[in-house]
Amino acid sequence: MNFNTARKNMLLNQIRTWDFISPENINIMQQIQREEFVPVEHRKIAFSDFEIPLAHDEYMMKPILEGRILQSLKLTGKEKVLEIGTGSAYLTALLALSSAHVTSIDKHQDFTNSAIDKLQEAKINNAKCLHQDIFNYHSTYKFDCIVATGSFKQVPEFLLANIKHDGKIFAIVGEEPIMSALILSKDKNEKPVVETLFETVVKPLESIKKTSTFKL
Repeated sequence: MNFNTARKNMLLNQIRTWDFISPENINIMQQIQREEFVPVEHRKIAFSDFEIPLAHDEYMMKPILEGRILQSLKLTGKEKVLEIGTGSAYLTALLALSSAHVTSIDKHQDFTNSAIDKLQEAKINNAKCLHQDIFNYHSTYKFDCIVATGSFKQVPEFLLANIKHDGKIFAIVGEEPIMSALILSKDKNEKPVVETLFETVVKPLESIKKTSTFKL
């Protein structure tokens, strides 16, 4: 299978059909070899328009959703980003190419270990992967941007404490079959401001039900 051809076809037939996805974000997706982040047994479908199974009953997002997330964030390359849910680490790589630094956390230790190896192989040097549960997360650092790759039942206002005053959070909120992608920010009084972007469905984020913390 020619992965270079498949990657170009994905960008042409899936991503570019959404006119609002910028050439800059398409170029970022072109730089990363998506197949290297897909489980070996599924690499022939690395560029298909559906979720790819991972371990622990988790899934890799559709390419179009990854593209829409990048577009929604409007990163300038200067941001410090927190990613919740490392998964395959493909989106981690895209975020790293779009920002100054990414801290990616995941409740599955094997996902974290695999992500570290894959990002090193892809020569991504501005991303740190940690085994961490977002529902027991404590940090003294505030991020410019937080990206959650799983969904929440309710708007995750508790994450506002982890972004700067002008920061933003990408989150998918709701329950199947109705979920909405949102940008969450805060006003001058630290109150939540919610912008609805589009409808989609992803698996909910779940806790590992134990306390663990880290400081940056």
